[in-house]
Amino acid sequence: MSLFWTCRAGAGDAGGGSNWPAVTVYAVGKNIVLGNGIVTATIQGDPIGLVSLRYQGHEMVSQKGRHKFVYFSLNGAEEDYEPLRNGVFSVHSRLPDMVDISCKRIYPQNPKLFPCDVDVHFVLRRGVSGLYVYVTLNHPADYPELNISVWRMVWSMPWDNPLSMERIYVDAARHWEIPSPEDFTHAQATPVKGIVKLTTGAWAGRYDCKYMYSVCYWDVPCWGFAGDNSKTGAWIIPGSREFFNDGPTHADLNSQVGLAEIQFNEIHYNGSSIDIPQGMAWQKIYGPILLYCNSSPDGADACWADAKRQAHIEQAAWPYSWLGNNLYPAKFERGTVSGKLIITDALKPAVNASNAWVGLAQPEPGGNWQFDNRSYQFWVHADADGNFSIPNVRAGPYTLFAFNTGAVGEFSETNVAVKSGETTALGDVTWRVPHPGARIAWEIGVPDRTAKEFRHGDDYFQPYLWEQFSSEMSNPLEYTVGVSDWSKDWNYVQSGYLTGTNWAPWKWRIHFNLTNAPASGDATLTIAYASLNRSHTEIYVNDESKLFKLVRPAVDGGNALIREGIHAKYCVEQVPIPMSLLKNGANTISLVESLGQPSSLPFAHAMYDYLDLELPAAK
Repeated sequence: MSLFWTCRAGAGDAGGGSNWPAVTVYAVGKNIVLGNGIVTATIQGDPIGLVSLRYQGHEMVSQKGRHKFVYFSLNGAEEDYEPLRNGVFSVHSRLPDMVDISCKRIYPQNPKLFPCDVDVHFVLRRGVSGLYVYVTLNHPADYPELNISVWRMVWSMPWDNPLSMERIYVDAARHWEIPSPEDFTHAQATPVKGIVKLTTGAWAGRYDCKYMYSVCYWDVPCWGFAGDNSKTGAWIIPGSREFFNDGPTHADLNSQVGLAEIQFNEIHYNGSSIDIPQGMAWQKIYGPILLYCNSSPDGADACWADAKRQAHIEQAAWPYSWLGNNLYPAKFERGTVSGKLIITDALKPAVNASNAWVGLAQPEPGGNWQFDNRSYQFWVHADADGNFSIPNVRAGPYTLFAFNTGAVGEFSETNVAVKSGETTALGDVTWRVPHPGARIAWEIGVPDRTAKEFRHGDDYFQPYLWEQFSSEMSNPLEYTVGVSDWSKDWNYVQSGYLTGTNWAPWKWRIHFNLTNAPASGDATLTIAYASLNRSHTEIYVNDESKLFKLVRPAVDGGNALIREGIHAKYCVEQVPIPMSLLKNGANTISLVESLGQPSSLPFAHAMYDYLDLELPAAK
């Protein structure tokens, strides 16, 4: 019999269902044990983490190997990962319906530790089939400068027994049975750290890498594992995304073979580090997130479907009424911002605000919400008519941002005040998309901040995909506007090009015809980048012997190619081209990625979101 019904009882109420036993808490040696009749969690304080999470007789945490418990860690440089040590337990809240246990690490005067206090909370509620976790970071003004890149929680899954959870679930494109532990004992290492080649089992001849599962946390309701043999699942479910850094387009690790994780500070793909100078007091709360356990006689896919339903329940219950913390405003203390986004584009009349991202953020003056991690961000999708309502916003001053498929760039409006318990009604918010030209001569791709509409946009997450490019496409790549199909003839990434065992720059040519072109003025080549890494763009106009322009885009980094991504951080560059260099009839613009040192190949790259050429008005 399915136990799904027990897991959804009163997600937002104090107590998860009165038909279930009261929550218990007791000590076993130095550990704390929480139980509610559905799950039993055993918490340790050094290092802080979960050593056991039992559900229906199943142990949901691996008890051996490198990652043998649910742990937390901070990182400022690759060699100094710091697990949270010497946690001190205290009872934050204890009621029959809920127990909230704090395990806190205070920064000592020790330069080897990150200068911040970390307070990890474990919350078990009556009738809920899982354990909530939330964490606060606190940097008093008198602490030394704080710099954190990776800030994460890692959940090691049982994976090596007959009742394991052998299927991974991330999104519609990535859910399948993972290789077995035995397969990994025979796997071959590759020159790229983190990528192995499987030689046995169903994955024989294929590669595995943790980055192949990366995803934007805002795009998926949950992630985790389930088993057709065990009939159980284990999932990470964020009730909200407000505490994540860098906005809704940022991707990061979530699951990999044997592990589910959450990057509280998303650092990969050019994520921003937490940098708090001495003299600044700063605090932030991450979570709560639900470590959810479920089961179904119908197997793993049914567990995933249930986890997605539970995720929607958690989102609807946010902010949780049962959580009392001075860093977590209650619902009545938060505000709402509403309005109607109107997008007008004189050169592309079909562009509108349907399903646009609309959000509130607090980047530093002159900053970019794509690199904001000190504060909170609140984003929603507008409806089909552009109407939006952003609920549960913390009080304060914000900038409103909006962007949408089809439109290059973004809209912003400063000085949006959010007040506790009030709705800020903005009315019509109009974004008139600017254009440097009077008409579009041609365009390649769809402005959506990713390269997914191009070749390999649907299987970009395959490790070593870059070695296939030279067998599929020529060097130079020849693209003819009006004839070529960008879904087949324009690759999702311009990287190095492999010939034999040598890598070389890969030239891309855009062939196009102009008619009735103005004789004077400047055309404009717009290049919207979905990702750029250690690379500049060389532009040649009708003469490949003479460099016309070297473009150094404003945003660079993230290693999206080697990390099997489809984008990193977005930026737009517009390059004026004198009409004297163009002509009526046939023209060619060539793009070459200036790749720096040969050792950077093939991973120095550009992923294009969209390109167009706009012509000036005739005089």
